[in-house]
Amino acid sequence: MEWKENLTQEEYEKAIQGAEDRVRTEYSKKIKQLEEKLPVEKSEREIELEQKEKELLAKENEYKLRDALAEKELPSQLAKFLKVEDLETDIDEVVSVLNQYLLNNSHKPVNKKNNDGVTKDQFKKMSYAERMKLENSNPELYKKLI
Repeated sequence: MEWKENLTQEEYEKAIQGAEDRVRTEYSKKIKQLEEKLPVEKSEREIELEQKEKELLAKENEYKLRDALAEKELPSQLAKFLKVEDLETDIDEVVSVLNQYLLNNSHKPVNKKNNDGVTKDQFKKMSYAERMKLENSNPELYKKLI
């Protein structure tokens, strides 16, 4: 539009309206671009479904872990306490650690000698006085040797 010094009221209002329209169009485009960058809001139903999906996936992983532990002859109840990312690779490491722990903390026989170092043959050769002394000093050993 050409600029005239003497504009009528109507021409003046049209010029303002045109300028307003250009500004409104420009800002509408910018708003749309920014809205596209915003994350999409999920409905409550979608959120609920995602939560249930996560729970089902966790249960599935727990059952897979239980099966893998049982297959490796370990207590399957441990599955609810263990969280593994990659079942295929992590299960072997878990099994190795548990087996090592169980092996290191299992019952280890100790070479126990009788307190007095008395064998059954030695007991048979003892005199009555020696047997009475053994009975008084170590009643459990005496009972085992009788």
